[in-house]
Amino acid sequence: MRQKTFIKQTSLAILLYFICLALAVAIDLIFFKVKNMYHTPALAAIFAGWVYLGLIRKTKQFGAITCLGIFMSLFFFASGHFVLAFLPSFLAGLVADFLAKKGNYENSKLNLLSYMIFSLGNLAPIITMWLAPKAYIAQLLAKGKTQDYVNQVMVPFTASHALILIGGTLMAALIGGYIAQNWLKKINSHQPS
Repeated sequence: MRQKTFIKQTSLAILLYFICLALAVAIDLIFFKVKNMYHTPALAAIFAGWVYLGLIRKTKQFGAITCLGIFMSLFFFASGHFVLAFLPSFLAGLVADFLAKKGNYENSKLNLLSYMIFSLGNLAPIITMWLAPKAYIAQLLAKGKTQDYVNQVMVPFTASHALILIGGTLMAALIGGYIAQNWLKKINSHQPS
């Protein structure tokens, strides 16, 4: 029965997380009008805290967070991002799972820190563009993208970009996770024992 609950809750979290990510992408495209999804990791971190922390609360078992990270890795790979873009999401999910496990999935501070680490996985396309810019550009051009498109998508590695993207994502995850923790506590307190 526990395994069935694990699969059900993890599958539901994957779906809900994807919806939160899609909302973040839509906001980036419609309101910020950027093609490189510059704000998406931070926006997703604000929106998806309740999904992530709800998954921890319902499963309290190693592997659920890793599965969510694997899903994001597969999503980045399947959606045509640079081949190495699958790695950061997978690693962030695995590290986040170990971190939450360290507190037996009950420690609110470790769960929040775990969520912050997990949220960095959404920087995967940008991180790979920083680590291998020439290969990233070559792959886009090989797919038939124009140089104008490549120029719009590429985020050059600078200290300010790194600080804004990494720091912004961590701050957004802290805020989104904190709000989610408080919301989930209220839900728990209203449920009959």
